[in-house]
Amino acid sequence: MPVVCVIEEKPKIFNLLKKILTVKNSEKNIFLCGNLDFSIDIRKYINENGVIIFKFINPFFLHGLIKNEQKPLIDLVVFGERSNFKNSVDISRLGNIKSVLLNIENSNGLNYLNQDVQIITCGLKEKDTVIFSSINLDEKNVILDLQRSVKNIKDEIIEPFEKPIDISPVVNSVKNAVKKEELKKNIFTTEDLILALMTLTLCDRL
Repeated sequence: MPVVCVIEEKPKIFNLLKKILTVKNSEKNIFLCGNLDFSIDIRKYINENGVIIFKFINPFFLHGLIKNEQKPLIDLVVFGERSNFKNSVDISRLGNIKSVLLNIENSNGLNYLNQDVQIITCGLKEKDTVIFSSINLDEKNVILDLQRSVKNIKDEIIEPFEKPIDISPVVNSVKNAVKKEELKKNIFTTEDLILALMTLTLCDRL
């Protein structure tokens, strides 16, 4: 089963993924806060229909997780903000990881990974694998710039590109939030947005 784990203290990237996929009317996704095991029939449906499972995982969960002999395959791990969690995060406890997507400033935990794990950095620095070559929240569009070849979750090569993306549905959803509590849940940073968009690119959902 294709699995994407989003590790962050608050589900900002996780919620961005849900918003964008809802607007795109993409129904072949399952969103989980925590772990859930599936029956054989549901696993078969997931595999046959190209469904992707997105899991939100708080870093505190990883800290107490015991390593298992039989680890599940994790196609992609996305590192979000962990400002209040200063401990190193051993993400290899999750399973056998194929790719990691992160802002390089949130890189604690990478020491535990095997050398064959694909690491993709996203951010605002020229050396990052993925950057925004243009961003205009007022005009509600960005240009996503992939600066080197990477593999997606299907092990297909994605060549470097510059892709304009309309983010008006996401920006509008934040501006339309009425209650303060709802607004706090919807606020995202530039780093959150670039990580969410690249996650969808790697999952062939953008």
